[in-house]
Amino acid sequence: MFMSTSDIFQTPTELKLDKLSFCPSNAKGLQEWVSNLSILQLGNSSKELFNALLEISELKCPEMLRFDLIQILHPTLDNVLGSLEKHFFNQGLITSDRNDQIIELAMLLRSHFTKIYIDISKRCNTQLSLQKFSLFAFNQKKSLQTARIASTYYALQQLALLLYQQHLLYSTPLFGQWLVAHQLLDCAMRHNSHQTNINQLLNTQHPLQTITQVYAQLILLDIFNTHQIRPSEMQGLYLCSFDWAKLVHILPKETTLSRYIVDINKDCPPTFNNDQSSLYKPTIYISTQNLLDHLCDTQSKKSGYLSRNEKLFLTPALHFHIHTLLTTNTERRDERYEYSAQLNLCFSLSVAHFYLSKGKNFHETLDLDNNYQFQNESSLINSMNSNIPLEVSSAKLLDREAKQIYSTEVLDISVNGYRIKWTGITPPHLKTGEFILIQENSRDSWRGGVIRWIKQSTEKSLELGLEVLAQDLFPCAAMVKTERNSNNYQPALLVQSSALESDSVTLIVSGSHLFREKQTIHLRLGKDELKIYLTKAQLITQSFIHFEFELLNDQQQSLVQNFINKQTNEIKNQDLWEALK
Repeated sequence: MFMSTSDIFQTPTELKLDKLSFCPSNAKGLQEWVSNLSILQLGNSSKELFNALLEISELKCPEMLRFDLIQILHPTLDNVLGSLEKHFFNQGLITSDRNDQIIELAMLLRSHFTKIYIDISKRCNTQLSLQKFSLFAFNQKKSLQTARIASTYYALQQLALLLYQQHLLYSTPLFGQWLVAHQLLDCAMRHNSHQTNINQLLNTQHPLQTITQVYAQLILLDIFNTHQIRPSEMQGLYLCSFDWAKLVHILPKETTLSRYIVDINKDCPPTFNNDQSSLYKPTIYISTQNLLDHLCDTQSKKSGYLSRNEKLFLTPALHFHIHTLLTTNTERRDERYEYSAQLNLCFSLSVAHFYLSKGKNFHETLDLDNNYQFQNESSLINSMNSNIPLEVSSAKLLDREAKQIYSTEVLDISVNGYRIKWTGITPPHLKTGEFILIQENSRDSWRGGVIRWIKQSTEKSLELGLEVLAQDLFPCAAMVKTERNSNNYQPALLVQSSALESDSVTLIVSGSHLFREKQTIHLRLGKDELKIYLTKAQLITQSFIHFEFELLNDQQQSLVQNFINKQTNEIKNQDLWEALK
């Protein structure tokens, strides 16, 4: 079963079978075979479906029959692929050999499923281009045109699902994957079928109604997924893309709003529209302005304005990620430089607070008279079960594994961070958007950072992009008063950044739903408690939020500076490894 997929999308399948081996070579025979297939036996049914895919793709038959045959298999393939994908959704990024086999099977099934629709579309197009149809062959020509439109639609639909599958695995597209997507859209545009309503043509009920909309969904998945989001956010992105694809404009000519461009002769995704080399000749122009307007509106209107999927999945972290991509130039600017070093790092805001507090439990840092209230056990369990990043108030829940300091190999550096290699088991908190502490050797002070992106590298290893956010960090606590006499303190970090003429102080808090922009909260600095107003979020991830803030009482500015000065004297040159002993 495990054949190469290196050139699957650009090499036509050879037609060499006179009949199917497992059933009669007609729609009725295949329907009876599918009805007797046991989906509960996932291993056997996957193998039989894969064999059926290969035989249908190689069968010498009219393309309209091939289209009917694959349509009969389509719902069953969807079910089996859905079951296989559950095995690697939200799992560890470096997995067991058995899981690797499941992943490879799912990838092969999806790739060959996609390939059949691509082949049908291309063969129909060839026949329509080369064959001269008489007046009496009008129905045959019409059937070929319908098959070309429908197979192009389903091919792009499967390419979007394949890309989503690759995103969940933090892997890269196959050779020719983007090139064939561009070719399919270009062919549809040349024959003026890219806006044909597929539901009216086939009497179906697809949420995306045209070839252009499915292609728009595909490019949105790429534009928004820069290896910087987590599987749960990828799922939300995919489901919301059914609403968002209809807001994207794909045109053959450039306008003032053409943010992205495509050269249909290149095997690469859309690129940002700026000065390209003379070798890049764009023929498709993409505008996302309507989508950006819609996302801005969702922040100012009532929730009734949101679609069902947006209400469920458009989290503050995902909204911040997408809004940033649609409003800034996302082209990489900083050069990478070769650099060899070992980098120490640990994960999560709670663990960072523990080490920056010189190994003190969180409640010890509060200086309260035992009238505090921590997150209870049931909310902790709910948080774990729902895959929500866990930031626990009580440091007694930080076990030895959570506090572990890892040593990793640096591959190269840039002005703002590192690219590192990770081998071996991945800890639970090794996820995109996770807050981290990093240091190059145990004599250096810890710096705060974030895991920006993750990519699969060589077998059983990952590449991680780490961005350094702050040099000077000071542990404190933040609290939102939710009920009378209830103080739910959360670990937080003050960040001091040096500008040209002055220092600015910002705040990092957990990415829970407790904290948001334009909110008044309590900031606890040792024994002092201040009221502050959260103004603007500099960064929002599922793990943490980095806020700018203002003091409600300006006269308390000296309390903040005194706290920072005191912490600075204590933290510098502190050997934090002692805390593990």
